[in-house]
Amino acid sequence: MKSKKVIAVALLTSGLLAGSTTLAFADTTPAPTTSPSTTTPSTSPDQTAYQTALAAYKIALTQYRVTVVNNDISYRAAMQKYWSDWNTTMKNYWSDRAAAIATFQAAHTAYLAQLTPLQATHKAALDAADNAFLAATVGVTSNDALNAAISDWNKAIRAADTTYKTAVAALGAEPVRPVEAPLPQKPAAPVKPVNPPKPQAPVKPGKH
Repeated sequence: MKSKKVIAVALLTSGLLAGSTTLAFADTTPAPTTSPSTTTPSTSPDQTAYQTALAAYKIALTQYRVTVVNNDISYRAAMQKYWSDWNTTMKNYWSDRAAAIATFQAAHTAYLAQLTPLQATHKAALDAADNAFLAATVGVTSNDALNAAISDWNKAIRAADTTYKTAVAALGAEPVRPVEAPLPQKPAAPVKPVNPPKPQAPVKPGKH
């Protein structure tokens, strides 16, 4: 019985010593340390190619936008000139026509101013011949007297007509109304410039 107690005390003592040794080892062992990585990740070939393509795309896009603006400016200027030229053409057409009509009207008015008194004189001569014939034939039954009246009337009428025609011929040619000129043909409008194709952005690596 005594020997069993001695063995138990010995086992207990050896266990306490082993536990103390483990604790001491644990207290004296330094904790592992981790140092931050100083390695810089390298750029992949695909990423480098993308960056190069992106830079070229940005330049091409700017040039495209500049071209679009220049095209718009050129087209607007061409359209403004087109309408300005057309309006000037039509304005000149109507101005020239109005001037031609005005010239004709002035000449015609002047011609009528000279013709009107000649017409009045001619009418008076015809009326005088008519009245003379009527007066000469009132109550007359003799063929000789009637034939004589007719002959006198014819002579008076022919004389009046000849005098009138001679006077009218002396006035010169009657003004002729100007022939209406055809309307100008409208020219073709300027064609709007065609913009170049818009550049396509490069595809970023990893996106499909």
